[in-house]
Amino acid sequence: MSGVTESHVAGSGEGAAAAPLEEEIIRRATLNYEPMPMLEVIAGRLALSLAGSLKTLTAALAEAKLERFQYLAYRDAMAALPGHGLIAVCHATPWDDSLLISMDAGFLFTALELMLGGRADRVTPRPAGSGFTSIERRMGQRLAELVLKDLAEGIRQVSEVALSVERMEANPAFAMVAQPGSPAVLISLDIGFEGSRGRIDIVIPYDTIDPIRPLLTKVFYGERLGGDDAWRRHLSDRIEDSTVTLTALLHERAFPMADVLGWRVGDTVDLLLSDDQPVTMLCAGQPMFLGAMGKRQNGSAAVRVTEDLNGRKGLKNDLDGD
Repeated sequence: MSGVTESHVAGSGEGAAAAPLEEEIIRRATLNYEPMPMLEVIAGRLALSLAGSLKTLTAALAEAKLERFQYLAYRDAMAALPGHGLIAVCHATPWDDSLLISMDAGFLFTALELMLGGRADRVTPRPAGSGFTSIERRMGQRLAELVLKDLAEGIRQVSEVALSVERMEANPAFAMVAQPGSPAVLISLDIGFEGSRGRIDIVIPYDTIDPIRPLLTKVFYGERLGGDDAWRRHLSDRIEDSTVTLTALLHERAFPMADVLGWRVGDTVDLLLSDDQPVTMLCAGQPMFLGAMGKRQNGSAAVRVTEDLNGRKGLKNDLDGD
């Protein structure tokens, strides 16, 4: 493995191309997209519980699937919402902040038809510019409250919260609850009713969940396995037979932003690597081992493990300790 590499930076113009690139890098650097694994687990459980809740409400077979969980700027989250639908502006207590639930026209009109005793295959599509009646808004609020109930149940696994609908909006411009450039989470759920499909989107600004953000950033390891020895052995065997991807990280080096923006095709970057540079072995971004770089007799690169960074004695010991 060489300590010298070439840089490949797209762009040819001196000023016109460099300025937008620099502005985009600065804009992204100002956003704090701190991953929240526990919130991802809550979103997955929301999809499971919502299918049952919608089935109870509409008396029809419903399915819900987590389609997207994404960290992005609030303006980008709003731009990703459907153009025709209803948006519920919701309040979270005791956090004293807001979040949004967007329901597209396909989901809304199908759910309303079923709630009124109709069939999903008899829903008449409406023009994109048509508005919503007061009855449709009230029933849309009822659907939003159903989503909030299941979402609050999931969040209560880490913190007590009460979620309520403040108002319903059809125009996204009237549903702004955060600064356009602030970070947010977009949760998109694909909803199906007897062959008809729709979408529910949940936009949660980082400021809203800031009081419990330390709890949401913790890694979720799953439920305890209990006292079933047969199931413990079966799970242990299956995990040991599975495969994982290990990444060998040889070196990282920081460069001034001005230098990076000045790189051109053909430039060389000295990584300042030494012959005895230790290698860090990563699994899913988590450091697992330290090792020494070398070569096998067939010429291929190899890493000899020199230190265990995980501190675990083995999977079977962990399972037996539950």
